[in-house]
Amino acid sequence: MEILHKTTVLTQLCKEAKKYGIYISFLETEDWTEVTKAAPYLTKNCDQVLVDGEAWILFDTAKEMHNCYDQTVGDDGPTELNNYDGPARVYALTCNLHGQLENENT
Repeated sequence: MEILHKTTVLTQLCKEAKKYGIYISFLETEDWTEVTKAAPYLTKNCDQVLVDGEAWILFDTAKEMHNCYDQTVGDDGPTELNNYDGPARVYALTCNLHGQLENENT
């Protein structure tokens, strides 16, 4: 039996599906309306698994992945594509289709 870390799940998903991906997390106690302002793509149809304040989201292209990543407001505050400055913060980590981790918004 192998226990997979959250980032290992992301890298394996991307590598096996040959897709780009983002792992995101946020406090479960956050108001969902505020979370979707910090990560507006969560209200759209996309391949995702959302459980207990965490999601693994897959994309066909790097451009789609980077677009969502650039909309994600984390601890650094508003981004170029999202000027949300409310109480919610969403952590994001990207991965390429080869299963290699790329960027995180800490």
